[in-house]
Amino acid sequence: RQPKKRELPPKTWAATGYDGSKPRAVINSLYIEAEEMQTVNSRLQAVYKKITDNETRWDTFMMDAADICIVAYGTVSRVARNAIIKAREMGIKAGLIRPITLWPFPSQAIAEAAERCKAFLAVERSAGQMVEDVRLAVNGKRPVSFTGITGGFVPTPRQITEALSAIKEAM
Repeated sequence: RQPKKRELPPKTWAATGYDGSKPRAVINSLYIEAEEMQTVNSRLQAVYKKITDNETRWDTFMMDAADICIVAYGTVSRVARNAIIKAREMGIKAGLIRPITLWPFPSQAIAEAAERCKAFLAVERSAGQMVEDVRLAVNGKRPVSFTGITGGFVPTPRQITEALSAIKEAM
């Protein structure tokens, strides 16, 4: 048995979709002329440079006469401080650059450290995202090693000092 069809009043309150009465919205950046796009890009690059110049933040720890520079942030940077103190007691001259901002990244501070330090160690609670930024900042001038741990674990001072010892032996 089929239900009986009945006429319903029009639903003037309901959205019915595009009916062609207005022009569709167009994303302008897809249609900007090359000259306009160059102007937009130049303006944005100036903004990014201003942000980099004024907003890049980092901290250092025992970088005076450091041969090996650890780059670490967050919880790992606090562990790295303990590892640096132990490493100094072992005769390993290590120091720390702690990025406070990851964007903009303190590339200039790391590049300047690459003029003095002999090697770098990026320590992260990840599979190694920041190490690529460190390598870019060092620009091939010094070796960059990586120690990372995932799964919510935190590297121990011992793991960091062992990595520092291996780097010192390789120098």
